[in-house]
Amino acid sequence: MMSATGYRKTPRTGTSAGILIAAIFVLTVLGASPAPARAGGPAPLFVLLSSTAGPGDVSQVSAAIERGGGRVTHRFPGVALIASAPARLVDELAGQPGVAGVFTGAVDLAQLDVFGPQARLVGGVWNSLVNPQEPASAQELAAAEHPLPQNDAFTAPDLPAPDDISLAGSSVRPGYYQTSEYMAGSVAVGIVLVESNGAVDPSTEDWTSDEKQLVFTEIVNALNWWAQLNPDANLSFVYDDHFTSPLPTSLEPITRPYWHEYYWISEAMTALGYSGSNYFSQVRDYDNALRTAYNTDWAFTIFVVDSSNDSDNKFSDYYFAYAYLGGPFLVMTSGNNGYGPYNMDAVAAHEMGHIFNALDQYYNAGQSCTKTSGYLNVENQNSQYGSCSSNVSSIMRGQIYPYTAGAIDEYAAGQVGWQDSDADGIPDPLDTQLPLTIDEVSTDEDTVSVSGTAQIVPWPSPTKTDVTINDLTGVQYRIDGGSWQWVGISSWENDNTSGKFSIEISGFPAGQHTLEVAATDSAGNVTAAPASESVTVFDPVDGALNTELYPVSGQVATQGSSVVNGVAYHLQGKTVVGVEYRINGAAWQPATPVDGAFDSSSEEFSITLVVAEGGPDTYLIEARASDSSGYTEVNFASEQVQVAGSQQYFTYMPLVIK
Repeated sequence: MMSATGYRKTPRTGTSAGILIAAIFVLTVLGASPAPARAGGPAPLFVLLSSTAGPGDVSQVSAAIERGGGRVTHRFPGVALIASAPARLVDELAGQPGVAGVFTGAVDLAQLDVFGPQARLVGGVWNSLVNPQEPASAQELAAAEHPLPQNDAFTAPDLPAPDDISLAGSSVRPGYYQTSEYMAGSVAVGIVLVESNGAVDPSTEDWTSDEKQLVFTEIVNALNWWAQLNPDANLSFVYDDHFTSPLPTSLEPITRPYWHEYYWISEAMTALGYSGSNYFSQVRDYDNALRTAYNTDWAFTIFVVDSSNDSDNKFSDYYFAYAYLGGPFLVMTSGNNGYGPYNMDAVAAHEMGHIFNALDQYYNAGQSCTKTSGYLNVENQNSQYGSCSSNVSSIMRGQIYPYTAGAIDEYAAGQVGWQDSDADGIPDPLDTQLPLTIDEVSTDEDTVSVSGTAQIVPWPSPTKTDVTINDLTGVQYRIDGGSWQWVGISSWENDNTSGKFSIEISGFPAGQHTLEVAATDSAGNVTAAPASESVTVFDPVDGALNTELYPVSGQVATQGSSVVNGVAYHLQGKTVVGVEYRINGAAWQPATPVDGAFDSSSEEFSITLVVAEGGPDTYLIEARASDSSGYTEVNFASEQVQVAGSQQYFTYMPLVIK
């Protein structure tokens, strides 16, 4: 629980006369001219959806944003997307089916009314993100701080023992009780306002339209704060709306102690059709339904109680904001003690830290330095309760300043899963292992078929059940240590966390080669130790006889001699009896065997290239082998070599005759 009594920020206003519209419109009904796309890096975009937009249209728009180097941060189903993307995408997105407009600046909310009340609500949120109010000074914020009350992070009483939690999961995916293990990936957020109907308690509070808009705006701002804090976590949020039409309760919650939540939360969840054995099960059922419906990694619920007519904006036992560690929900009053409704974003950001397992750090919470929490089991070494190793401003210490400053300490960050042990840009919980095995390799002329199995092994949690939100995305292969080639595979077994794969590689080079295969996943991981197989492909003309020239490293000198090496071999064991080479189409000359004689089925050889001053800029070297049956290759090995100082580039020119 946090306190900042006596301090109110200026309200964030989303409507003002003469507000700038920077948008490209698909529908001329909005009456604005197209705005040119700006050059440069990622910028915030507001993509307004048309009433005819279907799930496929939204998927295409999201894919276009990601393909263009952006990411969708907020999804408002059937209404809009808020993204961060290069401004050059504006024209492309505006032309997508289901898109009514693409905004790069604040919008005139009155012009959104044609799209319905939800569009105006989301437009108000957008305006608050692109036109944030000026933050108060550090001195003003410090003066507003007050002693903080008791711990506001609770443990849900319905959690089974750790060993039993895994039984509620499937494969390595998060299970029923694991709705917010670490803060990364996609999150469904249910926003639930409750409205007393006077059946038991006298109704003293009534939500107004402006209050509902403000709650919505402040919550999205809080979640956006987390999304912008660590782009590597790739956070995105989708919102389930139960704030425009608050859910009924017979109580007036603000007049009751916080623990009477079991009455009014149960009534609200029952009104939604969730009738579990207790109110925690009801909310968990709702969270899991959201996760399934919106296809997200995590889900949690935010309950907001109206306190606009209450003298201290607190429950009768002085709580005003609290959350359950790891979910399934958090609770706030609309006035949040002295924070006021216009600082709800700072409160919500703090409570969301608890949802993803961050502990309190202010003194009155009584959380010791050595207490651990989170998927990574990180200590609380920035706590003010004790002589901890860290003492820096952080969102988990409460107050408003850490929010306005974007401050989080390394220990709270670790508790929500934001550690990157190997500094590869992938947070540890997403930094999975991808073991892969090759089960079978077959050849058909120059086509090689490879099948095998791959799986995701989650980052191991010291105390929790190991889970991953990553998906297998495909495999990549390379030949003889060359460039990796990626093959996308969209469907795997076990919810895209393991299974069999099969790929075909056409145009495989003749000869004996080393093929390596690795798996890839959605977080950017690649198999650390690729599986490898030796693959033999007969030349379509020369059969088992084959010659290879090794690529020349760098450029040869303008004068003097350089050595080009290669190997000739017979895949069926016949003896290689000679190798010849020619330069720039001149006469064939004998190559030099490295071991002194061409008398085995595999022979390395060398060629001496003499470069004369004033000679050509490039030399084309060709080589061919002969075997003990008297056969000489028709398909030559070739290598083009550049002379130092020339302007040409290396190219490799295989000659294939069929």
